[in-house]
Amino acid sequence: MTALPTAVIMHIVIELACFDTPAQVASTVKQRFGLSLSRQRIEAYHPERQAGARLGAKWRTVFYDTRARLLAELDDIPIACRAYRLRVLERAAAKAESMGNLPLAARIIEQAAREVGS
Repeated sequence: MTALPTAVIMHIVIELACFDTPAQVASTVKQRFGLSLSRQRIEAYHPERQAGARLGAKWRTVFYDTRARLLAELDDIPIACRAYRLRVLERAAAKAESMGNLPLAARIIEQAAREVGS
């Protein structure tokens, strides 16, 4: 197995830290770097998987720092905020109802109820 360039490894580790699946990462590596990698090879760069148990300290640090930063910044992503999602659902339900699409409006209202947990 040939060694991967540092830029490719960095890309793989960061994407995995952002909760992308090995299949998604394989696709972006192919698009961005022109390399075809198996999902198993990509999984070797995930420190929380058995395949990544021997991942080096440098890459573990990159993984966990990226994951912590992502989780800390979730509040900056509007769709991650429940109030934002409810406002969007409210607008969608009102538009569906005004267009006479009552089945869609009912599904949107159900989604809003699931969003608030009722």
